[in-house]
Amino acid sequence: MNTLIFYQILVFLFQGFVVVFLILLLFRLRTIIGLGVLFTSLGLFQFVQVFMASTLYFKISETIVISPGSSVLFSATLFAILLIYIKEDAITARKLTYALVIANIVLCFLLLAFRMNVEEAHSYNPFNISTDFFYTNVLVLFVGTGVLYLDAILIIFLYEFISKHTSNLFLRIMFTMILVLSFDAIFFALGSLWYFKDLQKFLLSGLLSKGFMAIFYSIIFTIYLKYFEKEIYRANYHNFKDVFHSLTYKQKFEVAEKAIQLTESRFHTLTNLVPVGIFMTHTDGKTIFVNPKWSTISGLSQEEALNDGWLNAVHPEDRKKLKQGWYDAANKRKTSDAEYRFLKSDGSITWVLGRAIPEYNENQQIIGYVGTITDITEIKLYEIELNRLKEKAEESDRLKSAFLANMSHEIRTPMNGILGLAELLNEPKLSGDEQQLYLDLIKESGIRMLNIMRDIIDISRIAADQVKVHIEEVDINKQTKYLFKLFKPQTDNKGIVLSLSQDLLAEDVIINTDKEKLNAILSYLIKNAIKYTNEGGIEFGYLKEKENLQFYVKDTGMGIPKDRQKAIFERFVQADTEDRYALEGTGLGLSIAKAYVEMLTGKIWLESKKGKGSTFYFTIPYIKDFQTIV
Repeated sequence: MNTLIFYQILVFLFQGFVVVFLILLLFRLRTIIGLGVLFTSLGLFQFVQVFMASTLYFKISETIVISPGSSVLFSATLFAILLIYIKEDAITARKLTYALVIANIVLCFLLLAFRMNVEEAHSYNPFNISTDFFYTNVLVLFVGTGVLYLDAILIIFLYEFISKHTSNLFLRIMFTMILVLSFDAIFFALGSLWYFKDLQKFLLSGLLSKGFMAIFYSIIFTIYLKYFEKEIYRANYHNFKDVFHSLTYKQKFEVAEKAIQLTESRFHTLTNLVPVGIFMTHTDGKTIFVNPKWSTISGLSQEEALNDGWLNAVHPEDRKKLKQGWYDAANKRKTSDAEYRFLKSDGSITWVLGRAIPEYNENQQIIGYVGTITDITEIKLYEIELNRLKEKAEESDRLKSAFLANMSHEIRTPMNGILGLAELLNEPKLSGDEQQLYLDLIKESGIRMLNIMRDIIDISRIAADQVKVHIEEVDINKQTKYLFKLFKPQTDNKGIVLSLSQDLLAEDVIINTDKEKLNAILSYLIKNAIKYTNEGGIEFGYLKEKENLQFYVKDTGMGIPKDRQKAIFERFVQADTEDRYALEGTGLGLSIAKAYVEMLTGKIWLESKKGKGSTFYFTIPYIKDFQTIV
């Protein structure tokens, strides 16, 4: 008996292997031959198993009998439905289920009709073929058809339910099919074999044989899905509805929950990819979500941005205006637009353009706001630079206009003096002293005009980069003494004191530099000091500072406001531009001096307080060895 049991079991396993190999082969070739051949084969299995389930049972022990049709073919059919559900879609699984059910129903009616034909008619059977097949119990066929439909429902439901609790493919398939085939064995036995005395034997045999085949087929199908058509589980909330149409309230809730999860997953994927910052708030403006890009732009983490934390990143100067704009837009139920700055922990500033729009529910009530921020720092810096250049151009244009008006005044004044004095020289009764006075005044006016023209020419040559540096040996003490004697009469005439300070001994006073430019720099600074000093005195001189000579011109004049101290080195600018006619001058002297200092690789600056005088400093290299600087 033991030999017979194992032999019969091996036969069943071989039959199962052949059946499942055919199913998997046809499924594998579906892209070439389609699923029609597989559907036809499963229909043929149904035809055979219907006959065998009601007629043939093989005894493998005293208590167990097995129907190859029910245990081998029918189980394989249910596995085929699950395979198509996993690898194709719910609609194809539904079509296969309906096709098998309809095929079973049609087969039931055909067998019933043929049996009536055989029983009622005189038949001619030349080959003496058995007609026992037509006497199959039709009740068994109808019960099997109903159980098949219920099995198909259970396959999808159980597979989805078990998949929520395990990602292991083999366990999902095995537990699903053990439960489905156990259900099938119980209901088929109770529905078809209830009047048999040994019903318990059929029930136990069905449970054991189908449970065994469930494990056997699960192993084969898992190997196929893992190594031939790798299965990646993706929960599809359409599947259950597509196969079984109507859903219970609980099932609808689960479907909706899956749909929400999928929507949220797509939302987070989208917000992580977009190149702008995204935020969401409650109706009171409390932030409930920001995407990673928002955090990158603002410098705050996603946790730090929640509630009112995002305001900590906003520049203090922009917070009040931003909040006011937000509340105004919220009260009017309008879109909020704002341009503001984020101040990061490292001190850097990021300009952003923000927009928030109301989010409504089905009753048109605002339930929150969704908004974006776009980094516009580069655009803003470009805009600021354009405005600066525009302002500079406008200032330059204004200064040029002032310069031209000043030039008109500066040129007319000495020219009128020259013409008027020349007219006076024609008077016949002039004394010799008067004539000499008029000639001296004419000469002074001519020198003034000559200086104006020289300044204009010099600044033009500097702008055109036509000024060259000529290095020669220069005695610093001798040069500063010369300038002292040159300007002493002018300071004496104004009643102010001019003093000179020299730092080098006789053996160290010879350096290599451009004599003319050094003279010009000091001359411009001293003349400037004389012009703006009405009492007190002027001191100029130099000190040796490491590798440089530091020159200075200090006065007790009106001083220069702090906001004008950089501007006075620009062309056409005087310290007091509000009264440009108050003092003579072109406004070019300091800009020429600055240009010359930079040509000599030095620096120029000043220290001044309004009403307390000014001190101008500049440096040139202290070079003892002769060299040429181009």
